Amino acid sequence: MTHAPLAFLCGTDLDAYDPAGLAAFHDSSPVLRRRYRKVAEWTGVDAGRLLGQGLSPAGPHERALIGRLALATAMLGIHDVLAVHKIRPGVLGGLGVGTMVAAALAGALPREALIRTLAGTGGAEAPDRAGALALAFLPAGADPEWYRGAVGGAVRCGGFLGRDTSGTYRVVLLTGDGAALARLAAEAPPGAVRISGSSRVTVHSPLGGPAHAEMRRLVRGLPFTAPAVPLCSALEARTLRTADEVGELFVHNVVRPAELGALTREMAAHGTRLGLVLGPSLPRNLLRFPFPVVPVESPDDIAQAISAIVECGVEMSPAGRAVPHWV
Repeated sequence: MTHAPLAFLCGTDLDAYDPAGLAAFHDSSPVLRRRYRKVAEWTGVDAGRLLGQGLSPAGPHERALIGRLALATAMLGIHDVLAVHKIRPGVLGGLGVGTMVAAALAGALPREALIRTLAGTGGAEAPDRAGALALAFLPAGADPEWYRGAVGGAVRCGGFLGRDTSGTYRVVLLTGDGAALARLAAEAPPGAVRISGSSRVTVHSPLGGPAHAEMRRLVRGLPFTAPAVPLCSALEARTLRTADEVGELFVHNVVRPAELGALTREMAAHGTRLGLVLGPSLPRNLLRFPFPVVPVESPDDIAQAISAIVECGVEMSPAGRAVPHWV
């Protein structure tokens, strides 16, 4: 093997997904089950609810809470399963909730602190407004601000995700008021705006003003340290190296647009040859990347990841300071 880094990508739930893969992972992996038990201890939310089983969440705040915790738990647990196979990242980065998970995986924040922070945020939005996400597919040269006239300030660009795999469309993340997004989707050409089945109002959102202030308050009490693994920012094309930089990332992640292209270009600058997408956090076979990517969200994906690692000639256990994953 060469010393080319293996990147771990942690996204946010950009579309409704089938939890069957995660449920199979949970059933087959003691390591993953342990992660779900730890999150239940810290939050009181059991594995069944995080895997989409049992009672449906009541109201937008509870849906957002369960969604944040479900995705973060899946990404942390899958990282732990990969570590058992001696597959560890040489560089990390993420979008939305995944930005914060990537920081924890890089050793910049204890996992319990991350989960408790995710469980404690998101209650500051106005109770009568339900947030939503949508993916907009624009012709490659189109203005990403085209929607403002139709919906005023209720929707904004939450992120630039780059080109689709064909290169025909520019994929833009829209975030904001759910009713406004529904009106926009109805007025746009068929298929141009695809509303997610998730409810995310705490990252990259115009509804995030109160949550932004809340996060700034929370960050002052979080035990950040310098990342032990290179941690790339999706808010700007750079690698974070200090505890203070990670804290500022948490604060600005709430309201600033993300740019997947900037994130992956920075990862590529580290020599990345292959990326593993942890959990159902980015759509499969939709976006173009500067290096091959393999989603890992079910037991069957482990074999595919190992095969891609061998084929790309990347190191499965990068040298450097190890990040504990058992807490």
